[in-house]
Amino acid sequence: MSAPAGTKTRSLLSSDAATCVHQDGDTEETCQCTVAVLTGLPDAYRTGLVHRRALDPYRSIPAQHHHERAAADLRDALTAWGASVSQYWIGPARPT
Repeated sequence: MSAPAGTKTRSLLSSDAATCVHQDGDTEETCQCTVAVLTGLPDAYRTGLVHRRALDPYRSIPAQHHHERAAADLRDALTAWGASVSQYWIGPARPT
């Protein structure tokens, strides 16, 4: 497997692992893992399937967790990456 393909594959696997962690009920860890995936990727890989996989956990965050720092950090990472997330965010502005 070439280095670029390996990078993309590892990011997809990490995104899948974050989704599994979320299904186990750990929203904070899910957000932290997804942010790590996003910040570890070159810009060229932040499209298509990788983009969708990063949005999946964000879309499934329950409203009661939106005020938490990890959820806000994920929102910020997605926004910095160019994703439109406002339709999924229900709650106050980024916590301080």
